[in-house]
Formats: sequence, structure tokens, C-alpha cells
Amino acid sequence: MKIDPKRKVMETIFAIAVSTILMLIGIYYLPWAIFLYPILFVILGVRYGMNYAILALIVSTFSIGLMVDMISGIFILIAFAPLSISLIHTMKMRKNSLVVLSVSAIVFLISVVFIMSIMKNMTGVSIINQLEDAFNQVINYRIEILKDTGLTKNEILEVKDFLENQSEYILLITPSIVMVFSLVIAYLNYLLSSLSLRKLGYGIVSIPKFSRFKLPNNILLGTAIMFLGAFIIKKLQLFYYETILINITVIISFLFLIQGLAVIDYKLIKRNLKTIPRILIGGLLIIPFGGFLPFVGVLDTIFDLRKFRKSI
Repeated sequence: MKIDPKRKVMETIFAIAVSTILMLIGIYYLPWAIFLYPILFVILGVRYGMNYAILALIVSTFSIGLMVDMISGIFILIAFAPLSISLIHTMKMRKNSLVVLSVSAIVFLISVVFIMSIMKNMTGVSIINQLEDAFNQVINYRIEILKDTGLTKNEILEVKDFLENQSEYILLITPSIVMVFSLVIAYLNYLLSSLSLRKLGYGIVSIPKFSRFKLPNNILLGTAIMFLGAFIIKKLQLFYYETILINITVIISFLFLIQGLAVIDYKLIKRNLKTIPRILIGGLLIIPFGGFLPFVGVLDTIFDLRKFRKSI
């Protein structure tokens, strides 16, 4: 299908302008908006080709650099250009949802780690050290407030120990938090790009339906191998055993929790519930049954609760 070159140019300019404004809103007002920055570039790339998307992204980040600072513009380019390229390439190659999501999440994770490495070289302080300092400041601030509430010294010390243990745990699982964050950002951009392209008539685009999310059938074997590796590291008394084990546990628990939620969502769809009630129910289930949902995900992996294997 031939498309008017003027239309391509106008849509490219539109993508640059809207994405730039979205990023500025994210920087100054709504931080969550930053992570929706690649969507229009992905749509542009799928519609008109990779070159249009890359050119638009470069122009946008350069404009942001002029309006904010060039370092921010460079970091934005490093963070979102690889993610956009990976989404465009895998979507145009008609890869299935799991492949698209996996590739884009890994690419974005590498970009984030690369940025963190650059920041460490620039400042001489790692992100972990910065988080540790921030946690210490928060803890000291809360302890000062508690001193004016009439609590005894022992009670204040107990609170302080609790807060320190919590902050230490968060620092330990920072790697897995970054991984989960990368997966969520990749999913949001993939989902919203796919829905937008479907609205524009691109039926070849695979939309990642949450209710059909399913981990690979060999995930349990992979999980067992990872825990076996962690056990061997412990026996050999190698480095960072505790950190590795905790992060493996967090990541695996999160993945099975997502599959457990997908099972619940699938069952709710079968009962003809609309989107908003399903989201509310899913959100409410996470808090009291967060430990139960991963178990549901494991059961679905073993027993195929949604009967997907029979439909293949």
C-alpha cells in the first residue's frame, strides 16, 4: 500500500512533538509518563520503517537535551532507543508475544544497567550507595519524629532495627527489582503500541493478552537448575550466595504471581466480567493472597488449568 510521503513526514513530526512533550511532562510533573515515551516511535517504525523511528527518536532526544540538558537527552536516547528498535523489529517479524516481551525486556534491562554504570563512573558512587544513603536519611528522619511521640528508647530501637532490616532487604533485591521494572516497562510499551496499531488497522500485530500469559513449559526445570546453582555456590562458599538466592526467589515468585493473576483473569473473562472489574479484583487479590497467587501459577504450569495445551 502506497502512502503519501507528506503523510509520513507529518506523522513523524507529530510523533516527535508529542513524545517530546510527554517526556517533559514526565521530567517535571508526572514521572510515570517518562516510561511511555517510546510508544509513538514504535508505531512509527512498524508503519513506515525503522529509519523513520530512529530519526524521530534522535531528533526528539536532541530537542529534550536542548531544553533540559544534553546529558539527560543522551541518557533518554540510551534508555529508549534500543527498546524501541527491539519492539519494532520483533513486531514486524511477527514474533509471538512471549518472544517480543522477552527480547524487549532484556534489551531495556541492558540499557538501564549501562546507564547505571555510566552514572557510577561520572559520580564515583554506585546507585546502591545512593539508595543506602537515602534510606539512612529516611530512617534518621523517622527516628527523630518518634522521639517526640513519647515512645521508650527500647521501642524506638525496635522500630529502628525493623526499618534498617527492611532497607537492607530492599538493597539486596535491587537487582531483581530492576529486572521486574524492565519487564513491566517493556510490557506496557508493547501492549499500548499493539493496541494503537490494531486501531490503525494493523491486524498482523499480536496483542499480548494478559489472560493468556503463560511461562514456558520448562520453567520449572529452569527454576530447579537456578536453585541448584545457588546451592552449589553456597557449598563452594563463593561470593554473594545470599544475594543471588534472594534475587532468584523474588524473580521466580514474581513470574509465577503474574501467571497466577493471568489464570484468575482468564477465569473472570469466562464469567463475562468487564475490564475494570477484573483489574480491581486482580489488584485486591495481590495484597491478601500475594503468597497464594504464585502457587496458582505453579499449578497452571503443571496441570494447565486454562487448557491451552489442548488448543495448540
